[in-house]
Amino acid sequence: MKPVASAVLAVVVLLAGPAPVRAESVDHYGAMVDRRATVEECVTCHDGTIAKDVAYCRENCSFRTPHPIMRRYPPPGREAAYRPVEFLREAGIELADGMVVCISCHNLGNPPPFHLAVNPATGSLCLSCHIQ
Repeated sequence: MKPVASAVLAVVVLLAGPAPVRAESVDHYGAMVDRRATVEECVTCHDGTIAKDVAYCRENCSFRTPHPIMRRYPPPGREAAYRPVEFLREAGIELADGMVVCISCHNLGNPPPFHLAVNPATGSLCLSCHIQ
């Protein structure tokens, strides 16, 4: 019976997959939130009821409005206009499964008001991804 129990345990461990990444909680205007929150978690408050509505992040893309989220990086067929993913990582920009998400532009570990992932005094958030 021991070999069967060991085999069952091995199957359970394999099916469970790797251990989840621990959340890094930070104070965000009086609420403890995960610094690497998902889009859904961010929009829970940023829907206009508790915090500023960020619906425009899901719709528009221009130099005058915030960037849209849930987009593949780099956009298929436009790779030459964008910096390599390694460059983004070095700049402090995070992607989630290859997608631009809230935490790509905002790092809640950085100071308000916008918690930008790239310090505007030392670099450009836009030019961290886009090549002019």
